Amino acid sequence: MEAKESSILDAAEKIFAEAGFDGAKVSDIARAASVAEGTVYLYYKNKQDLLAGVVGRFWTQLTLGAEEAIAPDTTTAMQLEQLGRYHLQSLLNQFEVVSLTYRARPQQEQDLDQVREYVRVFDRIMQRGVDRGELPEHIPIVQLRDVFFGTLEFSARTLKLRERPYDHSVVTNLLSIMVTSPDTPSGMIQGAIQGKEPSNRELMNALKAIQKQLKTSGN
Repeated sequence: MEAKESSILDAAEKIFAEAGFDGAKVSDIARAASVAEGTVYLYYKNKQDLLAGVVGRFWTQLTLGAEEAIAPDTTTAMQLEQLGRYHLQSLLNQFEVVSLTYRARPQQEQDLDQVREYVRVFDRIMQRGVDRGELPEHIPIVQLRDVFFGTLEFSARTLKLRERPYDHSVVTNLLSIMVTSPDTPSGMIQGAIQGKEPSNRELMNALKAIQKQLKTSGN
């Protein structure tokens, strides 16, 4: 039964990516999975529920992959680089599925839990940094998490629109602003070490700086 459900999700992911949510038909998904249409409804009550299954599996697999991509004995900065590289590459490799996640609004609390579990990978890296004395106790982890994932998501879209492959400078530029540039608006981590939390204006300036660097590297 697990194998059959997995084949249904594989087929659904492919059809959704090709036809979009509105253009996808359950009958086409069933045909691609080599099962009867009624079999699909044994697992998923409707097309929206099926989409939620595809997206939920995406987040679960993304979390497992992120945890494997991070070397536990390295520094906080290195772990952030490993997570950033993994996240950006995953977004580019599965861009169509990522786009579907915006259509699949959480139906219940467990759907949100899957997303939360993934972003907690970042939180755990930062907390380990605090526990090891690499970061201050009052560092604004939630704000930094938004900058980290938001920037990589925006950059992945830009790379896709420009039909460009993975660009590691996106990750290094992001980390230079977050970690190693006390003279930039980033002062994010450096500023936190000095007891200063980044303002919303500083966060926006940091995002604009990364966008500018990405455009420059593409010329």
